[in-house]
Amino acid sequence: MQSERIKKMSVPYFITAVFFPIVLIVVGGWIGYQFFRDGGTGAVVCFVGPTILSVLWWFVGPSTIWKQKKKKMMKDLDGLDFTKNHTFYGNMQTVVVDLSKGQVALLFFWNPSKLYVRSASCIDHAWTEDGAGGVGFLRGTSRVSFLFQIDGIKVRVNTFTSNQRWKMEDPRVLEGISKADVMVQALDAARQRAGV
Repeated sequence: MQSERIKKMSVPYFITAVFFPIVLIVVGGWIGYQFFRDGGTGAVVCFVGPTILSVLWWFVGPSTIWKQKKKKMMKDLDGLDFTKNHTFYGNMQTVVVDLSKGQVALLFFWNPSKLYVRSASCIDHAWTEDGAGGVGFLRGTSRVSFLFQIDGIKVRVNTFTSNQRWKMEDPRVLEGISKADVMVQALDAARQRAGV
């Protein structure tokens, strides 16, 4: 078992993923201004090239790294003899529960190089949040998630998100609630197995 404190974000990775492309655009613009003041192909390459590369990186880079790290996570868990009874791939985190050993494995989008494996006894509690708001016919939600607190850190995993409000009876919302409830039950069962 690891004893290192869970970090949902690696600051160096975040800075590299988000701000390094901005630096690339600024440096490209500075080079274009210093050496190609009259314009031409050189100026276009210096101004447009880094901008295109940066935009491509923002759209493809972090998500590609995330996909690769999730695959690696599963292979690493196999090597640790971790039984993957329940797995949930969230947008910003992946949660895997081993019911037989009472363990949980976590991987975070902004810290993809660090796989955390903990005893489920480290989980204080887990719960479903349906995000319901409004009254009467306006009652609905735009986010359903399951949450748990581990090592004093709150982890929220969305099972349904939308940019608009959906009625609580909508099949998509009900499916999100069902998925969240299943994961909460799995986390609680793992906690019991771990002796909590």
